[in-house]
Amino acid sequence: MTLYYSPDASLSYNAAADTLHLSFNATRLDLSFGIAYQHALEEMLKQNVGKLLLDLKRNAPSDENQEELLLEPLTRCLVQPLARPMFIAAVLTEGQYQYQISNCPASGTTFVPGQVEFNYFTSRREATAWLSGQ
Repeated sequence: MTLYYSPDASLSYNAAADTLHLSFNATRLDLSFGIAYQHALEEMLKQNVGKLLLDLKRNAPSDENQEELLLEPLTRCLVQPLARPMFIAAVLTEGQYQYQISNCPASGTTFVPGQVEFNYFTSRREATAWLSGQ
């Protein structure tokens, strides 16, 4: 079921896996990504869905704003304890993954323990398997 659609992004819900899937197709993470991602996080809270597959695998260079765009909206959503834990799997290109691991460790962002688990993957299959195990 499609919950949100724009030329750059689509958000769908897979009831069988109880997972939201945000696919972003533009060549850069920008305001349109921020809007789509914020919508996905709000839907997670509103619908009490605990898993999000964030598909950012595209042919765009990594930049220093990527972590801010991924983690900043999440910290704004977590102003109060969650009804259930959130699991977010971000699927990146190999280059984006290497950049994230080398330059933008999420350890600088404080989440309520046990509330959010955010992992990076280069394979959709691995990301989906990780979410399925949650």
